[in-house]
Amino acid sequence: MIGDCANCKTHVCAEKGISCVKLDQDKVLSLYDDEEKRTMEAAAYVEATYYNQLTRLEETAEFAKRMGYKKIGISFCIGLNQEIKYISKYFAKFFEVYSICCKNCAIQKDVLGLKKVHPENPVESMCNPKHQAEFLNEKGCDLFVSCGLCVGHDALFNKACNGLVTNLVAKDRVLAHNPLGAVYSRYWKNKLGIMDDNEF
Repeated sequence: MIGDCANCKTHVCAEKGISCVKLDQDKVLSLYDDEEKRTMEAAAYVEATYYNQLTRLEETAEFAKRMGYKKIGISFCIGLNQEIKYISKYFAKFFEVYSICCKNCAIQKDVLGLKKVHPENPVESMCNPKHQAEFLNEKGCDLFVSCGLCVGHDALFNKACNGLVTNLVAKDRVLAHNPLGAVYSRYWKNKLGIMDDNEF
């Protein structure tokens, strides 16, 4: 079923600890180097210790503490400039924090011939995800926190970072940054053509 796990009816891997395909366990485990195994330990520790008790914001801080990180880098969408003040304030209780917004450097979209959200405006700055990563890399950040970057820009940011990237906010302008709202709402499921056969 690997390759179509979305449509698996049993998920025996999670329920019974049985692989649905024949595999070499040692080969799978060899995918993780020592640092990645340390990351897995920290992630499992946070999950098991604080299961259903902490917010994603708190879990991110606990994970970073467990990893011994000192510097947190926040890359954020300018549309979340108010929210980032509180996120940064929380992380600053435990870490040295650097933040950089998506419109850093104020390079105009016209320079690269990019489509504008508001074509009637003479000035519209492009997003600059690679420089966000470069800036945070130069600051020596241990963990990179992505907050509301556009689809595609987030991928470029993740690719350019010199360390682990965790996503704190997934942008969804329509659903108040809650992408799962599209599958929790019957209205949106119907609009997207993904209603179950017996759903009305």
